[in-house]
Amino acid sequence: MAVGAVVARRAVVPGAMVLAAWLVPVPPALAQKPIPETVRMMEPHLLRIGDKVRAWPTPASRAVEGTIVGVGSDSVTVATREEAVLLTLPSLDRMQVRRTRSHVRRAAAIGAGVGLIASFLLVTEELLGRDLDAGERIAWTAGLVGAGAAAGAGAGYLTRSVTWHPVDLVTLRPHPTPVRPALRLSWTVRF
Repeated sequence: MAVGAVVARRAVVPGAMVLAAWLVPVPPALAQKPIPETVRMMEPHLLRIGDKVRAWPTPASRAVEGTIVGVGSDSVTVATREEAVLLTLPSLDRMQVRRTRSHVRRAAAIGAGVGLIASFLLVTEELLGRDLDAGERIAWTAGLVGAGAAAGAGAGYLTRSVTWHPVDLVTLRPHPTPVRPALRLSWTVRF
């Protein structure tokens, strides 16, 4: 009888703990702070020829939008529809670069996988109504995998996403460097 009471007590304790955990209110989750824009900014040295950019020379001016055709140490040349414009990065108010994220490869791989699974289900002697040799089985499987990959690549191309990322121009602007007296101490030990 004593052993049964111990077993019953051991079974009640975890049940009571689960019930208490279920009844105790959970504190609300802390709201996540958005990622500051300065963290998400792109470094200017990552700009490449062929990137699509928008730049505002002053806050009130219209955006210069075009393709980068030349990159210097502190300037970029942007070809717009009408002309080429030389923009000095430290004097710009703000700049954005367009990034296109393509899902073609991933979607093609997923489509090929779906085609492979479909070939296991569809390329059967019962479904086709005749005996299949290895060559026919391979041809049907390759065709279904290829069709799935093509369909997936098409879907991935249609679902590409275009975003504009800000370029960090603050690091390019000249900052006054404080002049500090330098004290250097050096010694040489010879053996």
